[in-house]
Amino acid sequence: MIRIVAVSGRKDSGKTTLCRKLIKELSDMGIRTGYIKRTAEDVISEKNTDTGSVSDMGIGAVLWGRDGLRYELAASEEITPNYIASRYFPEAEIIILEGGKNLRLPKIWVRSDGEGQPEYPGIFMIYDREGNKDGSLVYCAGEEKEMAQRLASMVRGKAYRSSRVYFGDLPLPMKDFIADFVRGSILGMLAALKGGKDTDKTIRIYIDGNTEGKK
Repeated sequence: MIRIVAVSGRKDSGKTTLCRKLIKELSDMGIRTGYIKRTAEDVISEKNTDTGSVSDMGIGAVLWGRDGLRYELAASEEITPNYIASRYFPEAEIIILEGGKNLRLPKIWVRSDGEGQPEYPGIFMIYDREGNKDGSLVYCAGEEKEMAQRLASMVRGKAYRSSRVYFGDLPLPMKDFIADFVRGSILGMLAALKGGKDTDKTIRIYIDGNTEGKK
């Protein structure tokens, strides 16, 4: 199961800086990490643009340029942190979500200067850039590695899953030996197909569970 941890705080509290530091530390540990930025601003292209006019139809659109690509999808009731994780970061072990202070997620609170104890759900670490270490939950500048190690322990205990199965945007709970069994069974079937023995790469399988009326 992919862990999603929010890094939240007031405006200009240093959330982005902490996110970058945590992502670097996690990446250095070999933890597969994704990043989501939650914002109250509009992010979809204007409706009078090419991609905006398609997104407005409820169809996903990709803007592909010289420097990379950007995927756009108009807002719907489906969009949740789990939906984003399962669709865009299926290989990640942990996702850092910047913002989202009201979301019910495990949360690192980036404390502003002089701010008291925040009252938002899920806070399990507090980051204070000014060095005011006034509690067991508080970490200060220079302790980002320790914070990342705590995050890593959330996703890698004695073992971590060798395969993942999603039903829609919800992961199917599996014990380690079941995940290994699913992985072995699928690799065994694919090995019988031409080109199916290249198992050094990540394998993606998409199954349409609704086959009624289809041929």
